[in-house]
Amino acid sequence: MEVSALKKIIDDFCVSEEVNIEKTGLIIDGAALYYSLYYNADPKLDQRCGGDYPGFKDEVCNFFKTLQDCEVTPYVFLDGGSDPDKRKTLVSRLKHKLKKAKTVAETKPDAAPKGCNVLPPLVKDVFIEILKEKDIMFEQCLGEADPVIVSAANQNQCAVLSIDKDFYIFEVHKGFLHLDNFEWKSKEDEKIPAKLYTRSKFCEHFKLDPALMPVFASIAGNDYSILEDRGRFARESSSPGEYSIKRLDGMLNFLSKVNLDGLNDSQKRERALSEALNHVGKKENQTFKLAIQKYVQPEKKCFELPTWVSKKVERGELTTFVISVLDQKTMMLPALVEDFSQRSSYTAAYRIRQYFYGLLTGGQICTEYDRDGKEIKDKRVPSILLSSDEQKQLKLQRLHKVLRLIMKYTSALENIPDELKLVFVTAATLMLPHQPDQEDKLLLVSGSVSLNLCLILSVEDEFERKMKALKDEGVNNWQPRVAHAFSQWQCCMRQSLHLNQLLCSPLPEPQCARLYCGPLLHRLADEDTIEELQKTLRGEKKELYDNLKTVCH
Repeated sequence: MEVSALKKIIDDFCVSEEVNIEKTGLIIDGAALYYSLYYNADPKLDQRCGGDYPGFKDEVCNFFKTLQDCEVTPYVFLDGGSDPDKRKTLVSRLKHKLKKAKTVAETKPDAAPKGCNVLPPLVKDVFIEILKEKDIMFEQCLGEADPVIVSAANQNQCAVLSIDKDFYIFEVHKGFLHLDNFEWKSKEDEKIPAKLYTRSKFCEHFKLDPALMPVFASIAGNDYSILEDRGRFARESSSPGEYSIKRLDGMLNFLSKVNLDGLNDSQKRERALSEALNHVGKKENQTFKLAIQKYVQPEKKCFELPTWVSKKVERGELTTFVISVLDQKTMMLPALVEDFSQRSSYTAAYRIRQYFYGLLTGGQICTEYDRDGKEIKDKRVPSILLSSDEQKQLKLQRLHKVLRLIMKYTSALENIPDELKLVFVTAATLMLPHQPDQEDKLLLVSGSVSLNLCLILSVEDEFERKMKALKDEGVNNWQPRVAHAFSQWQCCMRQSLHLNQLLCSPLPEPQCARLYCGPLLHRLADEDTIEELQKTLRGEKKELYDNLKTVCH
């Protein structure tokens, strides 16, 4: 539910109850958590230079360590494929995020408008990696996580932790904890201060029949519907708040006065909706009824997926992008902070995605939503499929043929540790058509070498301390060309990771959390800085650096 004023109403009217969280189970909306942890980290995590994954990992680990200290058992649920009914909403959101990405790219870090946030591309991959490392129970849903979360919360008698305002509407027996009021960094005596919201208390305060909460959500505005009332409800409100507050208050007052005598819950909702529409001169609309039903009976979205795909998605072993490709033949490419005077960074990984689509669809055309200039446009992408004769061969042989494009570049990696090989495999994409120019190719490769050099070095040696100092200094002279090149590298890296997953991981996967640190690599993009750092290398580290350099040449 996209009504920012709803939380303000709840806070202003003190509808929530102050509680201390300890010794309990907790159902966590995974997407809400990693967004919140990344955007609200202190010190602030980088968004302008492509992300700071090591810093993000520290924040996530600290969060779950706090839960452990307070004997809180987390159950994390992550979103899967999107609902086709929300296509227009998702495209609209993508356009909005694109504008934010452009603002972040063109504004100094401390000068970006409040709330202008863009999630770096590998954050979800890093988050899932941490959940596995820490043995935290989680499930990646096939569809949207909301219905699964509500069911799990009521079945296990746990509260829900999220920022999604839909949980103000759903009937969650043990209540809803908004992440903004979940003060995990202020724990005291092994307890976490928080504010607990329950739907029953909200309805009691506004004298609203609980059966009408879905009606309120549908007309107030969500992903499926919004009632254009031309300010009528706001004008009828006595609330001293701003327009958005007045509007919601007016709706709640109106619904609380609808005569519901002798009606069952279904009939109550039908009458309330009809009267609300009539009140503002609107005709009956099926859209509102469908939106109401989403809250009355939140159901899991059914996808026709192969069993092995479903199982791997649920275990976090396969990206949820496969669901949209298999079910709808679409791919929404998230907005990136990049140089908007150049073509989209996703172009660099175009050929890899074609193989990805080909394996999933059997050669059908897919539709991608990506940036074209400053606008979001949909583009039909032909997938790459092997010949009919090759299709008759064993599945494993087919997959190995598809891998040939990538694997042929790995013969020179014999001296590279297994966990780093996939990082260097992404360099193969730089040899394909529609790639960056020679200068940017060298930048991508040199950045990869510098990055992996610092990954291998011990944590507390002189070199590592210098690297940390460089990161902490920040990036004063942000270069669009550098940002764009690293953005291209991350696109190639992520798509290589997902293709590797689809092929049942023939190459060992690297630790995503150690793959990239934007502020550090932007500093390392300065050749003088690299030369200075090389002087600190000695013995086997110098030899290792030379080996890595030779491989890239």
